[in-house]
Amino acid sequence: MFATDLQIRKWKDKPKTRKACGKGLYVRIFADGSKIFEFRSKQEWINLGEYPRLSLADATDIASMSRRLLKSKTVTMEGLRGLMTRAESARQLEDLANQTVSPEQALVEMVTFSQAFRDWYNLQIKAQTWRHKASARFPIKAYELHAEKHIGDLRIDKITRSLIKQFMQPLFLTNSETARKLLGYLHKVFEIAYDNELIGGNPCPRKESFTVPKRNIRHSSSLHYSRLPELWEWLEEAPFSNPIKVAMRLAVITTHRAAVIANMRWEHLDCETGIWTVPEAPTGLSEGFMKSGRQFSMQLPHALSETLCLLPETCPYVFSVNGQRPINAETLRRNFQKFDDITTHGFRNTFKTWCLNYDVEEFLADRYCDHALKGLDKNYRRDDLFDQRAELAERYMRFIRDVR
Repeated sequence: MFATDLQIRKWKDKPKTRKACGKGLYVRIFADGSKIFEFRSKQEWINLGEYPRLSLADATDIASMSRRLLKSKTVTMEGLRGLMTRAESARQLEDLANQTVSPEQALVEMVTFSQAFRDWYNLQIKAQTWRHKASARFPIKAYELHAEKHIGDLRIDKITRSLIKQFMQPLFLTNSETARKLLGYLHKVFEIAYDNELIGGNPCPRKESFTVPKRNIRHSSSLHYSRLPELWEWLEEAPFSNPIKVAMRLAVITTHRAAVIANMRWEHLDCETGIWTVPEAPTGLSEGFMKSGRQFSMQLPHALSETLCLLPETCPYVFSVNGQRPINAETLRRNFQKFDDITTHGFRNTFKTWCLNYDVEEFLADRYCDHALKGLDKNYRRDDLFDQRAELAERYMRFIRDVR
């Protein structure tokens, strides 16, 4: 048992190990070396405060006052837990208990799940966890639609595993992808509550606890690379405006998403060098920028760059049919559908398949598409291979234009 602050300060042990410091008083250590004092009564634990902000002497006094308040039935254990979030000393604890707090009032101090969820969500918004507006709206909308009516008004320490399963299982049967994401959000909120000692454990079930129907995964429709010359030739005679045709060719060569192509700006294209730079997405914006959120540059094939720079510069956007606004990304998607059952996103698969058949290194192909790297590549291979990607773009375009 620890009897001095010096013993506690020098103590090192396995994460979450507890050591006694007095009657009902313990100190707990965490992986980062931080320590907190805890009070125990009838197998229940209450966080008293972090060491050394709270000294051993003060923690001992608070633990002693807690025992007296419980013994006199001035507060319940749950009421004491609520009071402890506001009291920093034994005197404050006694004053709060005697002046204003009944057991019923003390319960109010425990947050509801909605409070906890919205605190977590607002923190993610400040941290810009989601780059796209739709992605940022999804967590709160999914929660409000599928979970809030079931657990929103409940105290976070009163939510059980079985209750979560009751309302989440039907969602897994009807919309497993939304259910999977929502379950992840709930889990994170409960983890924070657990770390803050509001709950004794995370009641959120794992995904494996639910029955999930098997569904056929539909990938983006793509064109076999051998038909790329056919598509290129078809575009020559297609009844589209010239800016639209150039935009479609750019989508094929660069494999960029339709929204990035449609929102291309003149200020991002250097006609002297043929370098197109999609800048990092500004705060709060995502449309027309890279999904990764980071800046991405590539040198376009010479012939394609020349064609682009011949387009009239009537507005900030390279592709515009009215001289005021960019073209609609959906226009590109619909036009490619007139050739075959393909999508603009599918050109990434087309390109990757071509690379596999033409001895292009996988790492270079990933860099060309700005795909996220995995494993050791993510940690150690950070060169963006700009020059190699430029050569690959020229080679890819030569293949596509080789109509036979």
